[in-house]
Amino acid sequence: MNSNLKFHHIGIATKSIEKSVLMYAHLGYLSSETIVEKSQNVKICFLTKEDSPILELVEPLTAESPVSRMVAQSGTTPYHTCYEVEDIHSAVDELEDLNFRPLFEPIKSDAMWNGLICYLFADGIGLIELYQPLK
Repeated sequence: MNSNLKFHHIGIATKSIEKSVLMYAHLGYLSSETIVEKSQNVKICFLTKEDSPILELVEPLTAESPVSRMVAQSGTTPYHTCYEVEDIHSAVDELEDLNFRPLFEPIKSDAMWNGLICYLFADGIGLIELYQPLK
């Protein structure tokens, strides 16, 4: 299974994408446009830098957003790693066999380059996201 997971990005929860983008710009990162991800009730912005991992800034839109409590307690903080997969449904099934718990069924993402996403949680690793590009 692990050979089918390709590292994609690190997700960072933030109170303000605008402020975070300014700070990461000093470190040489370029930002994408900010997109609303309706299914997660968040705004998302991707940061890229040559020879560096992609960073995904995630800002809650409302108190009901999945990352609201996290940023209220911890401020800006990394909170998930994302892996690209060829078949998200098979990957979810295999990870469930390893005691990962999906938080929802795979859904189409507004922000992830025309793809499907699913978040899973497991003790000892925390939260991961799976991403399957749609052809």
